[in-house]
Amino acid sequence: MASDVEQQEEGGQVVDSSVANQPRPPILVQEPTTPNAPREQSSEDRAQANAHPAPPPPADSAVISQAISNQPSSDQPAGGVSRHSETVLRFLPRPIERIFARRGTAPLLISIIAHTLLLLLLAVLTLAISRHDSDRFNLCASPAAARQTPDPLVILPDSSNSSASPAQQAVPIQPAELNSTEISESLDQLSNKRDSGKSPGEAAFASQSEAIQQVRSAASFTSQADFTHMGVENRDLRKRQQTALANGGTLRSEQAVENALRWLAEHQMASGAWSVVHDTHKCKGRCANNGSPERFDTAATGLALLAFLGAGYTHQNGAYQETVQRGLYFLIRAMEDAQGGGSWMYTSDKGMYNHGIAAFAISEAYQMTGDPDLKRAAQRGSDFIAYAQNYVGGWGYLPGKPGDLTISGWQVMALKSAQAAKLSLPGNLTFRLDKFLKTQQVEGKPFYGYRRPEKQATCTAIGNLIRLLRGQSPTDPDSLEAAEYLLQQGVNQTDVYFNYYASLYLFHIGGPTWESFNEPVREYLISTQSTNGHEAGSWYFDNQYGKVGGRLYTTAMAAMTLEVYYRYQPLYQQVGTAFEL
Repeated sequence: MASDVEQQEEGGQVVDSSVANQPRPPILVQEPTTPNAPREQSSEDRAQANAHPAPPPPADSAVISQAISNQPSSDQPAGGVSRHSETVLRFLPRPIERIFARRGTAPLLISIIAHTLLLLLLAVLTLAISRHDSDRFNLCASPAAARQTPDPLVILPDSSNSSASPAQQAVPIQPAELNSTEISESLDQLSNKRDSGKSPGEAAFASQSEAIQQVRSAASFTSQADFTHMGVENRDLRKRQQTALANGGTLRSEQAVENALRWLAEHQMASGAWSVVHDTHKCKGRCANNGSPERFDTAATGLALLAFLGAGYTHQNGAYQETVQRGLYFLIRAMEDAQGGGSWMYTSDKGMYNHGIAAFAISEAYQMTGDPDLKRAAQRGSDFIAYAQNYVGGWGYLPGKPGDLTISGWQVMALKSAQAAKLSLPGNLTFRLDKFLKTQQVEGKPFYGYRRPEKQATCTAIGNLIRLLRGQSPTDPDSLEAAEYLLQQGVNQTDVYFNYYASLYLFHIGGPTWESFNEPVREYLISTQSTNGHEAGSWYFDNQYGKVGGRLYTTAMAAMTLEVYYRYQPLYQQVGTAFEL
């Protein structure tokens, strides 16, 4: 060659010899056509053409299609593309056509697509099957329905595997004495209020209309990504008794709370935890009615702590600082690293009960004290709740499982406290929660079921309480209809779970409905509290859930019910200040 670049004439085309000499992949090429008849090639021309073949023209879809049609009709033709793929190729973009034109590529890609579709189908079937999970723990069920459940599940902890310290001589529980000076001061202050012409209840309800309008304008559960604020300022030990007396409590109900806290403190384990198997450590079997021997220590510890926190006792204030501190320390140590945050599920197959109650206690302790040592655990616990939310918006026994209202109620209370403590939460969490509530609500009515729309008393109390937390007004027609329904149910003599949630909801409704419900529940709990021996200060109600949760569960829930007068600032009184996420 005279130079690196030599142009040659071939079939009427000019070819760069440096390019022509490069090897090329075996691509099917249509024979070039020209409007004029080709000239006859000499032997010299043919030799030169064979030495330097012409480059193929750009392969468009028409060229490839024609080339394919000219191939032998075997399953694997020389060109590498079967005739069965011709139809597919015609609808593909040009770069993909070139890939398919290579030997064996089309069957491979078609196989990949088919297997991908099969995997997607299997995933859909798996989700559908998970919806029919029959392993339920229905705290909303009526007593008749509860008896039909073959294996009652647990909402509370247990510590059969816990190691107890050597037995110690227990100190008999004596009824706690209220400070006579504080009682006198409280009564004097109440007398001054009565002298002003209004009873404490009348004074509280006098501003209800104005406050309701503020609450109504502050939030709407259909449009905001936050929970309505429920302040904890009334738990202040310096004014707790006064607040109780003003909101429907009595000196006897306050005495019952103190007795219950004494019993709970006596039944804390050496590790700082509580267990529904309560008769170890100091008790030495002197208190009857243990609960289930399953792994629920984190939930039992959370419940006991909530009883202390609800009465104003923290690890920084009050007579039970060491007790509360040991309980909080146990929960912090018990948290496990998990996808999405920190988990208190405690290896239980119903672990979201464990997690929700423990997270509620930690978040509330952080809300009350602002202790930075609690912040990380509170935030990670809230993160895990957000991660575990089902795509419909509720929470089930395990992360991502279909939700029910009883488990979801604990998660919502924990998130409410976390938000009040200025922890961060994802904005879409509450909107999904709203969607979940609609799936549990009877159409056009304020009644709720366990996992489907039904008229169940406990779930109706939980569902409507969450609606209030999402901004629904206490004077909304739905709120009032639900309140009337719960009032008709009256005090439940064995179901402390219903009594707690109904009291909490109706307290925020206020007015005559609350007064009519409060007195019978309050007096029933006072009259049924044990006063004998080591059981003094505790409660036990012999129903399906009492047998599972035991004396510790019923005692903590009953104490929390009697703390309703100051646990939260009532919504009918407060200015509706919403927390932004």
